Amino acid sequence: MSIYSVVNIDVVGSRKLKDRGEKQEIIKCYIEKVEKEFEKLLVAPITWTLGDEWQIVLNKPSKSYYVIERFQKLLKSDGIDIYAGIGIGKLQTNIYKDTRLMDGECFIRARQALEIAKKKNRFYNDKINSKENNIYFDAKEIKLSSIYEHLYKSSLMDVAATSCKQTNLIDIDMNKDVFENNLFLNNIINTLIENNEVLKSRITKKQTEIIELYEDVGSYSNIISKNKNISKSSISQKLNDSNYFVIENNRFMIALLLNFYSKICGGNINEF
Repeated sequence: MSIYSVVNIDVVGSRKLKDRGEKQEIIKCYIEKVEKEFEKLLVAPITWTLGDEWQIVLNKPSKSYYVIERFQKLLKSDGIDIYAGIGIGKLQTNIYKDTRLMDGECFIRARQALEIAKKKNRFYNDKINSKENNIYFDAKEIKLSSIYEHLYKSSLMDVAATSCKQTNLIDIDMNKDVFENNLFLNNIINTLIENNEVLKSRITKKQTEIIELYEDVGSYSNIISKNKNISKSSISQKLNDSNYFVIENNRFMIALLLNFYSKICGGNINEF
């Protein structure tokens, strides 16, 4: 069963932007750039929908946050901030080149997610806590206790089939109370996204410069070889002070959990 991700993106304060027409042309150029970069992930070309909003349909939901961050990075240099909503689910129509002709749960959820992300007053927004976060993931809620029950029963069946006494069922049982609480996989994903967005908002300009160098050349020694005025300790301090490695780990976990969620929705929970 195919599960898709829809990402709806809108510009923050688009009507107040100076040189709005020029900004739209910049966004169009970036859309074309992203289309080329993620061609294999796109179900259809990226489509403009309402006003300054565009829509992306992905065949790999795990890449949803990564694609949003790609737009964030491209647009940041032009002083453009974005809202983004992620929806995961099934399609109820055929696949078309124009995403506006498609429909399904993933589209409905993405629209709802974007509306939540765009709520201006965080005091009245019970889904997002920080004003630094403009991204929200919406999908059918999956309770952790139901995942536990499925995996727990599967483990019991495996034990019965193999007559194996050495199992991890005792460890699983010890943690059962945790899973029986009213916890949802969706909440964990959104919490990681929000924490990451808050951490990213605190990165300084100088830290950003070092991060970009590090991501471009891949190691401390390569940075130093091309920039003699930068020391290893300075690189390390700026990366650590920016929480770069925490942010990277959060990205990795978000991708893993989005992938896990899509597998569950597709009925493939036993793959884990």
